Amino acid sequence: MRLRVALLAAASSVVPSVSAFGVAGHEIIATIAQIHLHPSVLPVLCDLLNIEPSDHSEATLRRQCHLAPIAVWADQQKGKMPWSAPMHYVGAVDDHPGSNCRYPGTDGWLGTKNINVLDAIQNVTGILARWSGADEHPKNGRTLLSPIAPRRTTSSRVEGQKPFAPRPAGPLEEQAFRFLAHFIGDMHQPLHLTGRDRGGNGAKVCFDNRETNLHSLWDTPLLTRLIRTVPPQYSRPLPDRGDLPIPSAQIEMALRRAIYDPFIRRVMWEGIESKWIHDIDGWLSCPGTTAPESQSESIFSVVTRAFSNPLTLPRALVNFVSSAAPSKGVEIIPDGPVVCPYAWSAPIHKLNCEYVWPAVFGYNGTDTEVDHEEDGIASCKKYPILDTQAYLAPLDDNLVLEKLVAQGGLRLAGLLNWLFATKHA
Repeated sequence: MRLRVALLAAASSVVPSVSAFGVAGHEIIATIAQIHLHPSVLPVLCDLLNIEPSDHSEATLRRQCHLAPIAVWADQQKGKMPWSAPMHYVGAVDDHPGSNCRYPGTDGWLGTKNINVLDAIQNVTGILARWSGADEHPKNGRTLLSPIAPRRTTSSRVEGQKPFAPRPAGPLEEQAFRFLAHFIGDMHQPLHLTGRDRGGNGAKVCFDNRETNLHSLWDTPLLTRLIRTVPPQYSRPLPDRGDLPIPSAQIEMALRRAIYDPFIRRVMWEGIESKWIHDIDGWLSCPGTTAPESQSESIFSVVTRAFSNPLTLPRALVNFVSSAAPSKGVEIIPDGPVVCPYAWSAPIHKLNCEYVWPAVFGYNGTDTEVDHEEDGIASCKKYPILDTQAYLAPLDDNLVLEKLVAQGGLRLAGLLNWLFATKHA
């Protein structure tokens, strides 16, 4: 029951592939999510990870069942599942930061309908919701802000037993879970939301006297710079404050002695538990838009249905690929009342125009020639130099990258709590 479809390889030619948020970025988002998981979600997490904990206490589950190691699984599997590559990003027709910031604008989206990171988040969440019994229907009161309201279907669990679900997790649910952990990270890398220069992969830049490209810069070096410059007080556990919902011990149980642990403590202390504490409800909310009932069937639904009757797979795929043929201005409507990746990602896309694309690239469709020979810089002298105060100070002053990983972690935790939390913890 694995999510692989050979005929979807054609979809990978729609938009050139791009690399994902760096390993550290994905793992940081997953770790922030881990910190905020409801206790009743932890046994489900162990089940989906195929981990048998030494005991079923909350402390043991938090220490032994970690999201971070599977956060880049979807990138590692691209070679085996080429059909999934276009599901890591999305781009709008005529979007060209910073002259034309369109998301999507009047001409719609690039690529193929249903095969993009926004639809992918909705689709894999749907697979997990059907398994767990979670329901987006607004009448049940269950949201990312109130995840332990009643479910659509009832189930029970005795302390120490396997998760509540009506059947054990299979390969379909396990892979949907891994895709979800990764796609949420991709959505919080701004260059996964624009098609300009293949999401910045074609935009050469100079950083730390090394040639790279804008996408790679936002994947790793910018974050690495922040990790290396964390103040020394974050090398040890945070002090407990009685007015905060997350105790320091819970943060420490989610950490794995990684090089970015101090950075996570800093994001928690300076951002999530202080600067942004009153913004979090908005990060986890949806504007009330519901997906239309006529929305096309997703590829994950096609695959799921085919498992029950394999003889229907070839015809189902032919019909799906025919209906999703590439065209200018395809429609993407991934948002529901609880899960709304478009609404969450729209402010992230704006960062492309506000911070990501420096003016030196030019806004008329051609890059500006830059010559730094007089500065004595021999390497990458043809490209814009971005390790400058002009570029980095606005990112630092506004905690841009810190906020992105915080939003990604809290939204991933919110989704997992909404999918799996119960009232029994």
